[in-house]
Amino acid sequence: MIAGPGAAYICDDCLQLCNEILQDATPFSAQTLELASRPPVVMAVPQLETQERGSLSTRAEPARVVTLELEQKQQGMTLILHQLHYYQSYFELHYLWIRPPFSTGFAFVPRIIFFLKDNIGTQWTGERGGMLLARPELAGGPNNAVYQGNAKFRPLPSPEARTLTIRATDPLGQFEDLAPQPWEFEVML
Repeated sequence: MIAGPGAAYICDDCLQLCNEILQDATPFSAQTLELASRPPVVMAVPQLETQERGSLSTRAEPARVVTLELEQKQQGMTLILHQLHYYQSYFELHYLWIRPPFSTGFAFVPRIIFFLKDNIGTQWTGERGGMLLARPELAGGPNNAVYQGNAKFRPLPSPEARTLTIRATDPLGQFEDLAPQPWEFEVML
């Protein structure tokens, strides 16, 4: 396996196939169509313990953790906001996303895009480099896919901020017959 960004890995055979497709002058060759028909694979890579990583670990422990446990359902999907982790210069939102599995040949990596706003007007947008891992052991059956993720935001909310409105959307939902409305949560800080 060849390591890519985050938890992405690609095998030698797929890498060779991709290189052959790039060299192929035919835009819809048999190789291209074969690669496009493969189901997406999102792997959860086990985290190494701190003592195993040794000096490679630059990840600090959060200064504060707030447990949220907020849940909303819509159109066969559930978004659970689990925790806010506060660090020295940024904060992370940790969540679980439960949805129907993607169909075979779906070529996109699932993502949730966030828009946050506090009561004094500060806004944070985007996903900001968080990680999303497949958690098949939590799925409880073939009709659900479970993803565990976190999104990072800078700067920290002001000490004067009292509430945080969190809106979240599935950017791939626009391709559904009935596009889902964004999830919206209100959190007291």
